[in-house]
Amino acid sequence: MTEPKIVLWDLETIPNLSEVMKIMPSLSDYPGLTLKASINSIICFGYKIYGTKDTNCINIWDLKNKNINDDYELCKIIQDTLKDADAIVTHNGKRFDLKFLQTRLIFHGLPTLPKIQHIDTCTESKKNLLMFNNRLNTLAKFMTSEEKMENGGWELWVKVLQGDKRSMKIMSEYCKQDVVVLEKVFKKLMPFINNLPNHNRYSPIEKNLCPNCGSSRVHRNGFRNTKTNTFLRYRCIDCGTSSHAKTDKHMLNTA
Repeated sequence: MTEPKIVLWDLETIPNLSEVMKIMPSLSDYPGLTLKASINSIICFGYKIYGTKDTNCINIWDLKNKNINDDYELCKIIQDTLKDADAIVTHNGKRFDLKFLQTRLIFHGLPTLPKIQHIDTCTESKKNLLMFNNRLNTLAKFMTSEEKMENGGWELWVKVLQGDKRSMKIMSEYCKQDVVVLEKVFKKLMPFINNLPNHNRYSPIEKNLCPNCGSSRVHRNGFRNTKTNTFLRYRCIDCGTSSHAKTDKHMLNTA
């Protein structure tokens, strides 16, 4: 393998009404309480392997399952897709998507994901930018020509629960578009990200590559001095990432 496997992904979930009814008296007006993985299930898994052309979405109804809340097979597919990734990319996934997935995997008695480098574009934006808010659509509109697809709100989820075929198709397209938007935002934030797998460690060629995106279009950009060393500094023409190394042979760190 000549480059790391980086997977961008997103989940769409839906309530399990039988489980919701069991705890209905304890629910407050705070909507976050209704999004927990113990009373919801996964219906769509949108993903893209970075560097490939296709954006994919696997839906619960693609698996010919009569029970929309039975996400066992879908969880197996998600686990198999992500388990050998060198890094995963989500938006707000550290707070929601990854925890939701791990909970559903435990529920089904499936292996949970191992520790994988996790880039959360919401976290990266909060850490490095000063936006009015850090929602995916806000970042996309500000940084790119893409934006999230309109879905009609909660009514879409209601119609999916009712088995409406057109609504299911819209839900799948909505999930897939989120991944398209996520990738655009991820690319714009790449210069700030310092925990991506280093492409130089995967390449068999003795050539300087951008550690973040793998581009060979890197230019010398002066020096970086520390108390004990002087490093060569580089800048990637394609993604804008700054990096440094002791020699010209390997750029091991993002600056």
